[in-house]
Amino acid sequence: DFIDNIHKLWFGNYELLEEHHGYIQWLFPVFESGGMSFTSQRLNKNEAKKIREDLTMSVRVIKSYKLMLDFYGLLLVDLHTGEVKRNPENWKSRYQNLDYNGHNNLRMSRIIMSLGELGFVRYKEPLVNHWKNEILNNNLLQSCKSSLLRFWEPLTHHDTPEYIKKTGETDEDREPSIFFHHLEHNTPEMSRILTELESYGNQNKSTFENDDDEVIEIH
Repeated sequence: DFIDNIHKLWFGNYELLEEHHGYIQWLFPVFESGGMSFTSQRLNKNEAKKIREDLTMSVRVIKSYKLMLDFYGLLLVDLHTGEVKRNPENWKSRYQNLDYNGHNNLRMSRIIMSLGELGFVRYKEPLVNHWKNEILNNNLLQSCKSSLLRFWEPLTHHDTPEYIKKTGETDEDREPSIFFHHLEHNTPEMSRILTELESYGNQNKSTFENDDDEVIEIH
């Protein structure tokens, strides 16, 4: 229930999400390394396969993604394609935070890489394309331009020698999550799951300030 508690208690708590540096490795594990959290380890391929093939764990990945998208001022608007857009309620302040706090660029790279390894390859390009449009066409987030061009965009090019060397991925490691099978076939579980995902985060923003900013110990 460790990750479930982060989902429940931290959504919308931007100060905590900004200042804490140990949670992102738990929400978005990758083959490459465990990152700055001493208690997290690099993702191994058997673990990634289990996550991709387990519906409950796949839903956790989506919640983690929605939590961080909100932190960056975005909304996930299509579960099938991964389309994202600005969150009209907070995008200006969250973009400003992203522009000023460069360590979030590293977090973004980890999220993009992890999505691919956990069964959500199709979510990578819509996210990167959104940032390309904002940075290159709308002239926003100029402090992120170098990260976009050097790291984020190359993480969508799966067949390059540089990508393969960095991630160690094979085609099998990019198999789609079981979530998409359930979504596309409208299985009985999906009605409950879609309701759960639709409502996720709606109550957290209005309640977390009343919880004395409960912090989960992450070392």
